[in-house]
Amino acid sequence: MFREPHDGDVWISRRDARLRRPYGEIVRTDSAGIPYLSPEVVLLFKAKHRRPKDEQDYAAVAPGLTEGEREWLDAALRLVHPGHPWTGG
Repeated sequence: MFREPHDGDVWISRRDARLRRPYGEIVRTDSAGIPYLSPEVVLLFKAKHRRPKDEQDYAAVAPGLTEGEREWLDAALRLVHPGHPWTGG
């Protein structure tokens, strides 16, 4: 897992420094102990290029986002990709 800019244990998006989240919120661990990045943050990264595989991932993952994850993704997209079609999905 690569790490973007951070302030201690707080992730800072390199796309817009106003986007900040504690690593404890965005780095999760599966049942085998393998860390992974929270889906809403992964979708934010994928939103930039919108390749076919990114669109497929969005279609598969977005319906399963919690209300809080969806709200965060929408706000982040509005900030770094205004007018992005994934906003409000």
